[in-house]
Amino acid sequence: MRRILVVLTLALFSLVSNTASAQGVFNDPETDNYISQKSITMPSHGYTYTGSPYANKAFKPGFVFKNGVILASNVALRFNAARDQFEIKKSLNTSNYAAKVLVQSEDIYVKINNRLFVYINKNEENNTGGYYEVLHDGERLSLYKKLSKEFIEGKKAVNSIAADILPMYKEKVELYFMNAKNELTELPGSRNGKINSFSSNKKLIKQHIRDKKLNVNKQYDLIKLMNYYDSL
Repeated sequence: MRRILVVLTLALFSLVSNTASAQGVFNDPETDNYISQKSITMPSHGYTYTGSPYANKAFKPGFVFKNGVILASNVALRFNAARDQFEIKKSLNTSNYAAKVLVQSEDIYVKINNRLFVYINKNEENNTGGYYEVLHDGERLSLYKKLSKEFIEGKKAVNSIAADILPMYKEKVELYFMNAKNELTELPGSRNGKINSFSSNKKLIKQHIRDKKLNVNKQYDLIKLMNYYDSL
């Protein structure tokens, strides 16, 4: 589990946010440990499409950590969900042309506002690697969310009455449980499938859902249920 890592992150955030903001970002050799030399590029399919490859088009101020130690504070970050990579620049005022790609490593993680993002390598236990947002960091189970964007080619109108279908970015959101062995399991879309994904205490889980009138297909109610599960 990543619970200790997350606790360290939160503690360090509160301790260093007031002092680390004055630190430079791209002015020391340590940046090679977390910023690649890869510059961001525009998609090869051009500019005419609907949707966006980004979770949010605008850069947001955030923090970069490595093994519980802050590497950069108040840098500008945004997530390219189509390429599964974070883009980083020195500040919100820095030109986007100067942005670089954050190194993808399990040791390096990102905090934007109150949202924590971690990188998980693809391996035999975890078939889907990449960046995940930590929604709940539990003792036995944690809840992770993976956002991805798929580019769908457009279609020409079949006649003069119909309109062309523009190419688009289609968003996909998946939820995962991570167990004590750091193994990811994708949650089914159905209510019963999510409930059955809990490894134990299913009778108590179902009773709690009834008592609290939880809708486990809603993210905030699922997090409430996981808090209860950790208390058992």
